[in-house]
Amino acid sequence: MELKQRVNQKQVQGLSLTQGMRQSILILQSDAIDLADYLSEQSLENPLFDVHVNLDMPFIDDDETSASYQIMDDQQSLFEYLLDQVQLTMRKTPLRDLVVYLIEQLDPNGYLTLSDEEIFEEVKDITPIMLLDAKTLLHQLDPPGIGARDLQECLYLQAEADNADKAVLSMLSDNFELFTKHEWKKLKRALKLSNVELQDDVNFIQSLSANPGQRYTSQNEQYVVPELQVKKNNDKLTLSVTKYGQPQLIFAEETYDRLKESTDEDVEKYIRSKYNQYKTLEYNLQRRIDTVSIIGKCIVKAQYKFFMQETNALEPLLIRDVAQKLQMSESTVSRTINGKYIQTDFGIFELKEFFSRRSKVTVGKEQSVDQVKTKIKAMLNAEDKTKPLSDQVISEKLVADGLQIARRTVAKYREQLGFPATSRRRV
Repeated sequence: MELKQRVNQKQVQGLSLTQGMRQSILILQSDAIDLADYLSEQSLENPLFDVHVNLDMPFIDDDETSASYQIMDDQQSLFEYLLDQVQLTMRKTPLRDLVVYLIEQLDPNGYLTLSDEEIFEEVKDITPIMLLDAKTLLHQLDPPGIGARDLQECLYLQAEADNADKAVLSMLSDNFELFTKHEWKKLKRALKLSNVELQDDVNFIQSLSANPGQRYTSQNEQYVVPELQVKKNNDKLTLSVTKYGQPQLIFAEETYDRLKESTDEDVEKYIRSKYNQYKTLEYNLQRRIDTVSIIGKCIVKAQYKFFMQETNALEPLLIRDVAQKLQMSESTVSRTINGKYIQTDFGIFELKEFFSRRSKVTVGKEQSVDQVKTKIKAMLNAEDKTKPLSDQVISEKLVADGLQIARRTVAKYREQLGFPATSRRRV
C-alpha cells in the first residue's frame, strides 16, 4: 500500500483518553455478543476474575417474565449505518446532501475513493469550502476513520477522535514515515519521549483499525440479545435491564489473597496492576448498564403511545434531542443505541428504530415522517378499491388535516409504503 502524506494538521484542545476511557467507549458500543467475547479475552490475561455469560437458553427471572434472543435477518450495511446518523443529526440542507453523496462513494472499508477534482467534476454548484465542511462532517461520524483517503489519514482521524496526545498525532502526521519504518530511536529524539512513552503510543496506534468499515461487510450470522425489557401495567410502562445475557465478573478472591501476601516486589506490582484493571472493567460495565438504561427510559417516554400499542407511528425524535436532554454527546447516544435491543410484549426492537425524522410538512403540532406515512397508509387501506385515491387527492386531504404536503411527496411516501400507483390499485 502506498502511503501518502495528506493529513492536514489542526490544533485540538481536549483531554487525552486513558486506557480506561478507551475501554469504556469500546464496552459502550459493543452489543451483548461482542461484549461477552471481549470480556472473555480480558479474563485470559487477568487471573483475578472469570466471566460468566449464559447465552445457551432463554432466561426466566423471578417474576416469570422471559427474555429471548433471535437471529438477526439482515446485518446493517456501512452505508445504512452512516445514513441513519446523517438523517438523525443533520437538517435537510445542500450540505447534508453532499455528505450523503460522499458516503455513497466510500469503499467497503470506509475509504473515500474520489479525489476533490473528481468530486467537483461530478457535483456541480459546490465550493471548496462546502466540500471541506462536508468531509469534516463525514469524518465526525461513527466509526472513527470513515472517509479517509489513505491509511495515514484513517489512523490520524481515529487518533484525533480519541483525543490522543500530541506525540501520537505527530507520529501520524509529520513523523509517519519514521513510524512506518520503525525508526524508534529517531522518533524518540524527535518527539522527546521515554521508552515507556514511546511504547504506549505505538501500542495505541497499533490498536487502531486500518479498515473501519470492515465490521459492516461481514456476513457472519449474528444473534440479537435484548438488554432492556418494557412491560405494560395498565396505563403505565416499566423498564428494566434484562438479567439474561448480562455478563458477570466473578472475582477470584482466593487467588488475590494468596498473591497479595507475597513479599516479592514484582509480584506486588503485578497484582496491583491486575486488580486495578479488574476494578476499571467493573466500573465500565456498570457505566454501560446505566447509560443504556437512562437512554432507554428517554426513548420509552418519548414513544409512550407506541409502547402502549395505541399507535404504530413514532413521535419525532432525533439523537440530538436525547443527547441534549441527558446532557450527553451525540456520539455517546449513537454508540449506545447501535446494536442494543429492547424486548416488548409484541416483539424485539433495536433502540435506534425509535428515532424518527421530523416532517417539514406539518403545520401546528410537530409530527414525524413516520406519523405522516401512517396517515397515508390508513387512507390507502380504507379507500374504495373501485375508486382508489390519487396522490393529489391524498395531498388535499392531508392539507385539510393541517399538513402542507405536495403531491410528489405523497407519491414518494406511498412508494416507500409499498403501495402501487392508482391505476394498479383499481379493482
